[in-house]
Amino acid sequence: MYPNQPQPGQFGGGPSMYQPQRQGCLGRNWKWIVPVGCLGLIVLVVAAAAVIFFFVISAVKSSEIYQRAFEKARNNQAVIAELGQPVSDGWLVIGSVETTRGGDGHAKFQFPVSGPKNSGTVYVDALKVRDLYPDGDWHFQNLEVEIKGRPERINLLQGEDEDMGGVTYTAPPPPPLSLPTPMASASNRPTVSGGVLNDKAISKPPPAYPAIAKAAKASGAVTVQVVIDEEGKVISASAVSGHPLLRAAAVEAARQARFAPYKLNGQPFKVTGILTYNFVLE
Repeated sequence: MYPNQPQPGQFGGGPSMYQPQRQGCLGRNWKWIVPVGCLGLIVLVVAAAAVIFFFVISAVKSSEIYQRAFEKARNNQAVIAELGQPVSDGWLVIGSVETTRGGDGHAKFQFPVSGPKNSGTVYVDALKVRDLYPDGDWHFQNLEVEIKGRPERINLLQGEDEDMGGVTYTAPPPPPLSLPTPMASASNRPTVSGGVLNDKAISKPPPAYPAIAKAAKASGAVTVQVVIDEEGKVISASAVSGHPLLRAAAVEAARQARFAPYKLNGQPFKVTGILTYNFVLE
């Protein structure tokens, strides 16, 4: 034996000093703990998304505008003829109902309906803008039912007439729209339907009575379709009904009308609607 060769047990080691250390529970089982943990995290994320999704659907279905839209759909005779009775709604709602602290809002969503004979989809677009509708209520901009297998939608607003001082005017359904956003430019902001605008004008000069119309004893109401810009000025006017000899005078008067700017979320937007002028022979 060499004098410098270490002897067994000289450094306190012995045979046991070369045995491998035992791994902990995590070290022994990491191959299945990691996949199970990832799977659990995915399940939690999916569950949270499902809860949010059903919460949004429940909020829309419980809203006043949803209930009004469904009520109109299930009581519409054209819808009943296509679907049969009773008409029921489905659980899936696509879209949202958004409101501001000031009470204004925009609702745009769709939901399924069905009956014993067929099924369809209701499309809703509504606004609640106090500058435009002082009653503070929801007003439909678009409300249609698409029936499965039918090429044309059923307009649930058709036939809802408005009284305009002796003249009955059926407003055409306006195109779908989106709410103005702070980033939207003036040219991209939508034009919304305001219905009858006579009582909303801050200045509405009366029309001149044309001499030729007086000679012909022409009288009555003239309705003028107008478009109001973001500053409250009339930028477009065209007569849609009334005596031909009175229309030009009514259009000229409508172009001079002024309105307070209509705003939503602080952003002005264009409005289209009707002005009516009554010509009475003295």
